[in-house]
Amino acid sequence: MSTPQHPAPASATAEIESHLLVLFGATGDLAKRKLIPALYSLMKRRNFDDTTRILGVAGSVMSDEEYREIARRALVDSGVDEHEASGWCADVITYLSVKEGFDALAAKIDRIEQAADLPRNRAYYLAIPPAAFDDTIGGLASVGLHESDGWTRVVVEKPFGTDLDSAVELNALLHTWFDESQIYRIDHYLAKETVQNLLVFRFANPLFESAWNRDRIDSVEITFAETLGLEGRAGYFDSAGIVRDVVQNHLFQIMTLIAMEPPVRLNAGAIRDEKVKVLKSIYPVNGEDVVRAQYTAGSAGEEEVPGYLEEDGISPGSNTETYAAMRICVDNWRWRGVPFYLRAGKRLPERLTQVVVRFKRPPVFLFDGQGTPRLHANVMYITLQPDEGFDLRFDVKIPGEGLELVPQSLSFRYGDVFGDLPEAYETLIVDFLVGDQTLFVRADEAEEAWRILESVVDLDSEPGSYPAGSWGPLAADSLITGEGDHWHPQHDS
Repeated sequence: MSTPQHPAPASATAEIESHLLVLFGATGDLAKRKLIPALYSLMKRRNFDDTTRILGVAGSVMSDEEYREIARRALVDSGVDEHEASGWCADVITYLSVKEGFDALAAKIDRIEQAADLPRNRAYYLAIPPAAFDDTIGGLASVGLHESDGWTRVVVEKPFGTDLDSAVELNALLHTWFDESQIYRIDHYLAKETVQNLLVFRFANPLFESAWNRDRIDSVEITFAETLGLEGRAGYFDSAGIVRDVVQNHLFQIMTLIAMEPPVRLNAGAIRDEKVKVLKSIYPVNGEDVVRAQYTAGSAGEEEVPGYLEEDGISPGSNTETYAAMRICVDNWRWRGVPFYLRAGKRLPERLTQVVVRFKRPPVFLFDGQGTPRLHANVMYITLQPDEGFDLRFDVKIPGEGLELVPQSLSFRYGDVFGDLPEAYETLIVDFLVGDQTLFVRADEAEEAWRILESVVDLDSEPGSYPAGSWGPLAADSLITGEGDHWHPQHDS
């Protein structure tokens, strides 16, 4: 008798219907570096160039041809052939300045759809600052663009609000004009193959799932490390900080996938239900469980770099954190007593996003008196970037006389087996175009994440410090209280 199989995700098999994608923030860094190249690659790979149009919307006043040149340069910079880029931009892309108003936008959308014989399927991608959401959503609704004879979907880039109150207000605004089924709150980290594979790793492999609880796991650590500084984002980052920019979204999303219970079905509703249950079981983080810091002058590779307060565009007295570490307790049956350690920082020694699952040591050490210095804990390393894969560390005996143990690894790397992985934004664009919300954040999920961090994002105390090029402030070591535990990689001593 064959085993019943759940259906594949909608995006894997569904046809992408003809549509118009309206890209707000079309001249911004995200659009040029990520979205336009992802749209080009996706449309070529899935062969729907003839049935899709892209309307760029931004503040600058320019013609269609001038914006196509911006898009063409973005594609060439990403490695696309210049002739191919020019032809695609001419066929697919048009532009409108938001300064012309939403009546002009409605008229241009109507002209594009008639000229290309498109049904009234519309995707609004808001690659804009949170401060612009109200005017944009309200503007769409004011001219009736929030509804059509086809489907209408709105994609909202992170950060979703700046605190709990603003997230609640933004959800209320969206829900005034759009149903939750039309709203796609995007976090590109959820489209990384290793993140998606966490569900397969846990629930398709009983060997790991049976040990995925407080009886077998001692602690879970999630690290997001960047070598970069501000890279032209001083205005945004100084008003946000690393907690708003990374922890509330990227790290919390990873944490919920690590900690969630098995969903009853492999669909968006069931998966997101379990993620919300994890967040609801977490108490708000208090000051004793948080370390905040700013980088000071130091080294990034072989280059000497300034401290945060010396960066262009940063106020001399800024208390914005560029590093945050925290201890979180998931107070449910599976995880009670297992600490989750989260940290994120800029100007650290390497670019790394990694989950470290430390298993408990045996209750009795059988090798006492055999000359063995110590028993190492089994550790699972789940690397999301830059080299996506898994490593399981365990002890083996060194050959020869005596009993000396050394940790070794079983390793898997996606690139070694499958070659180049798809760009995360390509995955997410396909998903919202076919209506699959699995990898997008639900309203209550966003609000629960802000609830947990509400006291942290409100902090205006002077942060600690760490030199650029180090693994952060030594004070973060005090958060990890287990015997022999430390951050991976370890802080400078």
